[in-house]
Amino acid sequence: MIVRNEILIPKRKNEYLEVREIAVKGSDYKIGKDLAEIGIETYDVRLDQYSDPVYGKARQGYMQRNFPALAERALGVADAFQLAPHETSYDTTVLPFDLGDIACSAIYFPPTITENKHPCVCRNLDWYEASVPELEAAWVGIKGKPARKSLSRISAVEFYPEKGCNAVQLGSHDLLNPPMDGINEKGLFVTILTDLQGLKTPMPFGGAIDTGISFAQLTSMLLNKCSTVEKAKFEILQQRIYFPFRAQHFLIGDTGGNVTLFEIDGKSGLYYFTDGKPDQPFIVTNHTVHMYPDPSKFPKYDPQEEYNTFNRWNRLDGYVQKHEGAFTKEDMFEAMSLVYSHYKDSKASGGSFPFTERTMYSYVADIAEKNISIKFYSRDGPPEDGSQDPTLIFHDAVTLAMHYD
Repeated sequence: MIVRNEILIPKRKNEYLEVREIAVKGSDYKIGKDLAEIGIETYDVRLDQYSDPVYGKARQGYMQRNFPALAERALGVADAFQLAPHETSYDTTVLPFDLGDIACSAIYFPPTITENKHPCVCRNLDWYEASVPELEAAWVGIKGKPARKSLSRISAVEFYPEKGCNAVQLGSHDLLNPPMDGINEKGLFVTILTDLQGLKTPMPFGGAIDTGISFAQLTSMLLNKCSTVEKAKFEILQQRIYFPFRAQHFLIGDTGGNVTLFEIDGKSGLYYFTDGKPDQPFIVTNHTVHMYPDPSKFPKYDPQEEYNTFNRWNRLDGYVQKHEGAFTKEDMFEAMSLVYSHYKDSKASGGSFPFTERTMYSYVADIAEKNISIKFYSRDGPPEDGSQDPTLIFHDAVTLAMHYD
C-alpha cells in the first residue's frame, strides 16, 4: 500500500525544485504497481520501448535471475499500464521522468575520526538548470528542445518490501529506482557521482538495445539485497552494468566502517574497487580514482577553474588535513560548502555545459543511525566578498529515514 505520498518541499515562485516524499509497503508486485500509478498520475511517466522484443525477454530473464524483487515490481508496473504480465515490447523495469545526470563531491568519514563514533558521509549533488534535451543537444552541438528542467522534481522513496531490505532512496529520473543516494535497514549506504573518465557508451534509461542492469537499478539492487560492502562487491561482480547518459562511480559504505569506490574502466570495461584507508577520510569528486590514485600526480589545471574535479578534491583534502580533533556534523556541512557549485559562468569554472549549475542538495548521512540530514537548494542569493558568483540559499535541513517497520 501507499503509506505516504506528499510534497515535502514545495516549489515556490523563483525556486528551482520540489521534493516529494513517498513510502510504499507490501509485496514487490504491489510496490511496483503503486509507484507506477503515482508515476502515471503525477510524473507523466511513459514507458520506453525495446527495439525488438528479444531485448525485453532477455531483460526479464536477467532480472528474474539477478534481481527478482525488480522482476516482481515490473509485473506490477505492467498491470498499472494495462499491459500483459510479461510484455516484452515495453521496459517495465523503469519509470522514467525528467532524465538527467549527476555531478558532485563527497567525503566518507570512518567512525574512528567522527565525534559520535559513527561512519558518516557528506555529499553535494550538483547539476545544471536545464532540461535533458537541452543538455544532450549541447553535448552533440545542436539546439535542443526545452522541456521540464532536470532534477526539478526530486523524490525520496521509502521501500518496505515483504522480502528484502527496507530502504530509503533519493533521486530523480526513475521513480521505480531512485538512483542517487540511499541507505537500508542493515546500514548499507550507496551514493553515485559522475565519473568523467568512465565508459562513454550512453544508453537510454529504459528499452536499451542491451541486457543487464542500469546504474539506477544497481543502486536499488544493492540496497534491497546487501548488508555489507563485501556483499555489495560480490553482487556487483555478477552484473552486466550500463550507464544511461554518462558514467558514474559508486561510493559504498556500511556500519562496520568499511568503504569502497566502485568504478568501471572507460577503456577496458574492467571492474575496479578502491577501498578507503583505515582512520582516514575518503574523498571522491568526479575523476576516476583508479586512474589517479596519487594526488601528487594529478593533471595540471587552471586554478580559476574552481569546479575542476582535481581542484575540488584538493580543496576538500586541504580542509580535512588542517582540521583538528574529531569531525562533527557541522564540520562535514562546512566541508561541502567549500565546493558548492554556484558559479555565474559554469563553463569558465570547469563545468561541462553552458548552463548555470547549482548544488541541488547537500547532506550528511549517518550510516549507523541510518538517516540523511539534507538541505535542498532553494534559490540564488547575493554575491559576497566582491565576487560575481551568487551565494546559495537552501531550505532548512530535513531528515530522510525509514519510518515504518
